[in-house]
Amino acid sequence: MEDQHKRILAVDIRGRSFGFAVFEGPSRLLDWGARSFRHGVNAVKIPASEKFAALIDQFSPDVVVLRKSHGDDNKKRCERRGIFLRQAAKRRIPARFLSRRVVKNAFLGFNRNKYTIAAALTQQLPELAPKLPTVHKIWMSEEYWISVFDAAALGVAYYRQIRIPRSA
Repeated sequence: MEDQHKRILAVDIRGRSFGFAVFEGPSRLLDWGARSFRHGVNAVKIPASEKFAALIDQFSPDVVVLRKSHGDDNKKRCERRGIFLRQAAKRRIPARFLSRRVVKNAFLGFNRNKYTIAAALTQQLPELAPKLPTVHKIWMSEEYWISVFDAAALGVAYYRQIRIPRSA
């Protein structure tokens, strides 16, 4: 069983941004936020690779946690995933991948959708409460901060998964 007190950097990758949550243990959130890398008129000057490298260098995580790749991932998300994995590998930091199912199973009773999971996260991590997104209707765009909650859910699911002894 892995040490459940190691520092992790959980990352939720989007096409034009990523959300992150840095944990030191299952209930100690060190930092969290979102980073954008838009193009065009509102272009961001610092590339995604530099933003991710800065996070790794600042927090020195023992593990980077990402969502498992699915067939619905777009080209940009796949490119970003590759960038993040190269930055982690360059620093000899292992990456762990969790499926959507594993994340949902970590929030039994609160796993109806990502918004119920986000509300459950605010109970465990009250510092996220001010950014709790409103319930998403199908005609509405997702709020920018939902990626932070998706990253935090990855982190919590990671810790819950490593605490459970795996049967062979």
